[in-house]
Amino acid sequence: MTAEQQQHRGHALLAAMLGMFLDGYDLSIIAVALLPLGNVWHLHATGTGTLMAMALLGSLVGASLGGPLTDRFGRRRLLFPNIFLYIFGAIVSALSPNLAALCLGRFLIGLAVGMDYPLVATIVAEYSAAERRGNRFAWVNLAWYMGALISSVVGWSLLALGPVSWRWMLGSAAIPAILLLWVRQRLPESPRWLSRTGQTDAAQAALAHLQPQWSDEQIAETLRQYQGKRRPWRALLQHPWRRRLVLSALPWFCLDVVGLGIGLYFPVVLRDQGFAASNGAAAAINAAFLVISALGIAFILPRLDRWGRIPLQVAGFSLMTLGLALFAGFMLLHSLPGIYIGCAIYAFGVGIGPGVTVFALAVEIFPTELRASAAGIATAVSRLGAALSAALFPVLEHFLGLPAVLVMMALVSAAGAAVTVRYAVESRQKTLESLENAG
Repeated sequence: MTAEQQQHRGHALLAAMLGMFLDGYDLSIIAVALLPLGNVWHLHATGTGTLMAMALLGSLVGASLGGPLTDRFGRRRLLFPNIFLYIFGAIVSALSPNLAALCLGRFLIGLAVGMDYPLVATIVAEYSAAERRGNRFAWVNLAWYMGALISSVVGWSLLALGPVSWRWMLGSAAIPAILLLWVRQRLPESPRWLSRTGQTDAAQAALAHLQPQWSDEQIAETLRQYQGKRRPWRALLQHPWRRRLVLSALPWFCLDVVGLGIGLYFPVVLRDQGFAASNGAAAAINAAFLVISALGIAFILPRLDRWGRIPLQVAGFSLMTLGLALFAGFMLLHSLPGIYIGCAIYAFGVGIGPGVTVFALAVEIFPTELRASAAGIATAVSRLGAALSAALFPVLEHFLGLPAVLVMMALVSAAGAAVTVRYAVESRQKTLESLENAG
């Protein structure tokens, strides 16, 4: 690969990574912001659950819209509206005078993130070589944890500002969004999308831009491979795409029910259960477990394209199940070291498996003209699970107790592994065109 080609693909990867960085930053900063916010506004379980669910409901709506729009109008046209909406939502959140206004700001942010998810996933799939595509997905999802970790550090630092610290935390999300606007301005349109929509000359120019060392014959042959029969949107509900849609959506649903349900409330749980002595300590411990998940992704970076998506997704869900069961069991035994061991196993399982693989499978196994739409459906289904979990977690914890909720989460993780095995489609080192034609 030439230096110019590496630069183009690296630019596409950076644009995708920063998009995921924003989601990780936002969902983790609200978890820390809830520490002072809950005390200042005296939020009860229902109010807390509603607030935490708003961004996830926004993501559900955004993904449902963003996927079809990305397939209809192209990848590049959706690069900027999402980010402007995100910045506006961050400002509304930071200046909110009451819970209703804050819920609106959170919904707008979620709407922007949801619209961006299928776009980011599609960019990674269509701008990556088959033998390195898994590695690219791992880097993008590692960026999510980088955003989550940095926001935890920022939130921990801003706690010193006292009761108004949550406003600064939520407003700080606009800063990385502004950087993303600058990065995305030079990203070209996808040659695959241009070719599939009949824009042959534009597809040829875009591919020549991305592959400057290729001859005219190589470009023409590649564009012929990109071409194919355009399928209507309803094809996703027909065999074999319906089966693949189940694989892309249900395990992601399970991941978000568990991961975001726990992730959004983990600092508060640490403090309220006496596992952390202060807000600052809770934020620091939360950051430590985010690092463990990030280390899991770092572990599979050189291995995902060799080991495959399906085995790692099953292994990850299995470790999540084990970790949550240990967390619940050691809570009943009042063993703090055992609780932390369970949390570490759970966090590592997220990183080595579904934290990356569900994102990849949501786009790799679908045809070009339906790729973003399929990712939008999978994202929307996952955020439905996350919103339900965010709304119900504090209520269930109040009535059933945390150990019982953790056991329920462990069962959902086990269901994620079972669905993955039942509907498995492996995409390791296969071109997008071969995966499409295999259908």
